[in-house]
Amino acid sequence: MTLVTASTARVLAARGSRDVLGASDPAGPLSATTTALLGELPSWWARRAAAAGLSGSWLDLDHAIDQDALVVTGRSSVLDAVETGEQLGHAYVEGLAAGVRARHGRHYTPPQLSRQLWTMTRSALGARAAASSAPGLVRDPACGAGALLLPVVREQVQALVRSDPGLALSRMPNVVEGIDTDPIAVHLANVVLAAEMLPLLAALPESRRRPLPTLARVGDGLAPADHPVHAVVMNPPYGRVRLDAAERARFADVLYGHANLYGLFLGAALNDLDDDGVLAALVPTSFTSGRYFTALRAGLSSRTHLREISFVDSRSGVFSGVLQETCLAVFTRKRQTRTRLSSISDTVTPVAQVRASRGAGPWLLPRRADDAPVAAAAARMPLTLAAAGWRASTGPLVWNRRTADLHARPGQGRRRVLWAADIDGGAVHRDPARDSLRYLDLTQPSDQKVMVLDQPAVLVQRTTAPEQTRRLVVAELSASELEAWDGAVVVENHVNVLRAAVEAPLLSRTTVTRLLSTITMDRLMRCVSGSVAVSAYELDSLPLPSAEVLTEWEQTWPDLSDDRVEEMVRSIYWHEKKTAIQ
Repeated sequence: MTLVTASTARVLAARGSRDVLGASDPAGPLSATTTALLGELPSWWARRAAAAGLSGSWLDLDHAIDQDALVVTGRSSVLDAVETGEQLGHAYVEGLAAGVRARHGRHYTPPQLSRQLWTMTRSALGARAAASSAPGLVRDPACGAGALLLPVVREQVQALVRSDPGLALSRMPNVVEGIDTDPIAVHLANVVLAAEMLPLLAALPESRRRPLPTLARVGDGLAPADHPVHAVVMNPPYGRVRLDAAERARFADVLYGHANLYGLFLGAALNDLDDDGVLAALVPTSFTSGRYFTALRAGLSSRTHLREISFVDSRSGVFSGVLQETCLAVFTRKRQTRTRLSSISDTVTPVAQVRASRGAGPWLLPRRADDAPVAAAAARMPLTLAAAGWRASTGPLVWNRRTADLHARPGQGRRRVLWAADIDGGAVHRDPARDSLRYLDLTQPSDQKVMVLDQPAVLVQRTTAPEQTRRLVVAELSASELEAWDGAVVVENHVNVLRAAVEAPLLSRTTVTRLLSTITMDRLMRCVSGSVAVSAYELDSLPLPSAEVLTEWEQTWPDLSDDRVEEMVRSIYWHEKKTAIQ
């Protein structure tokens, strides 16, 4: 027989409560691992309380945090090797079904990242990060099992255990607040956070001891806060969601096209901060450059300043199934003219300080110290590729939706398919590995208009492998090459197509190809996005120098070698020799 808490039973009964944006059953059916974990919580608690110097009824989880006992059958050793709150939270997330984790964007925050995010937040808060009784010092609207709040509670305990532990315990709910839609995660958060407060309880005489306060509650983290908060810290859920009309109207100021949950959490947090507040989040970096985050970037820029951003080198264990990089980003209401950049692997490595990014367009954020000059120079440039007269679009053929129409041989009504593999090496060629799917039957009424490219263009791979040396893989589809492909092609959607949007663009097709093929532009693209994907929007937004410089390139490059072209581009984008690094 195993003792578990009556509050656990209430948690299980509440599992059908409303989830964020109308979804239900946030944790899904209980797995055997999760059931065992809940059943072993009292034993885990007893070990932690005894280690803190407590005995008797304080070893009873129900007594210690005001919960009643319930006897259930079954026993497991799932928590035998679990000592810390972080390990307990990790065990819970790992016990969730993979489909549940993917559907609700649930993920575990590694301890190193929790500690670093709080370090960055505390630095931004300054004196306000000291032990305080001010309401809502730190709020996590998607707290899960409390990983991001653990460093905060530990710091508070260490600061106050020798002064007035009783007062510290009574104030703790005013200092730390966690919210989550998953009642089991909230239950675990309250247990692990209470375990961190055990030294305060042990420091009190028996007559002054009271049950430990709960710091997390079940609720909708997107709901407005009851009062302004000093800091919001979060590792929010991610993934596209459908919004009804009322929800879309509520988040209209941070929405453009598709809604992503983590973007909604960032937007909602803006409304919760006080006049000197800090917003700190562990999120994918897509918000810094993606088209669907233009309104969010504008909202963040108008109401906060990006104080610091740290890029996470290793993606494992943070956002399962997400191929793009992640970051720790800290925004403050206080004006910042510079943004501090760093990278995190085993340690935190400073990268640079750059002029703070603003506005709805992509933010230029170098991931390496030696890319800081190109980002700084590009940030001051007056034009973009779109402003120079070019527009990018994604190849229209999604091949796995047209498998019945794809063939190895030509035939009447068929057009050749141009694949991403056909532009490796900087020139259009025919990759034999794609020849089994080389021709598309134009069977749909819109195919001739939508699918067929019959004009010369610049082609750019839309997705590159992480191990590839280049992010920008470019080839020109000239008139003669197009003719060699029977005068028209169907472009698969892993290729971006750049076409002139005006009659006389500032750069010709050949010049655009040579420009995008330079090392400098490749490094610039890596400052725009850390993803392996190159979007049409990001290509359109690539910063370019003045029309006078572009005209010079257009006139002189036909007679110059590739090495000389590289030198000329570098001289424009790398002219800023000094960038502050701390």
